[in-house]
Amino acid sequence: MAILLSSFSMAMPSLALDCTSPVTPKDEIQCGACDAAGTPAANCKPANAEGTLHDTLVEVINIISVLAGAVAVVMIIIGGFRFVTSAGNAESTKSARNTIVYAVIGLVIIAMAQIIVHFVLNNVANDCVNGKTTSGLKCTP
Repeated sequence: MAILLSSFSMAMPSLALDCTSPVTPKDEIQCGACDAAGTPAANCKPANAEGTLHDTLVEVINIISVLAGAVAVVMIIIGGFRFVTSAGNAESTKSARNTIVYAVIGLVIIAMAQIIVHFVLNNVANDCVNGKTTSGLKCTP
């Protein structure tokens, strides 16, 4: 993934920022990001300093969802193994069945959380420009 992103960023022409006298607030933020990353001001390129809070939140949420989904799948496998090895014992069968059901419910909750969070991030938490978000909702700049 990192190789793919680095090859894409090499294909895009990007000029170094002049961090001695940044012109816009975005330039100031990008120069600060380069400085925080340890990149000298002379080598600071916008492609290296880009990234928003929205992007960071989406990545963190995706990582958490993948980990939770993996745990749920492992629990389904464990429940299936316990179900197969219950040897007809009613209590063991019930416990194994509950493990599988709760793991599937967990997967559904993870999917619904992804949908809700991405809806909120894409429709409500957009940048406020001229009193409106990009989706047309009113906001205060």
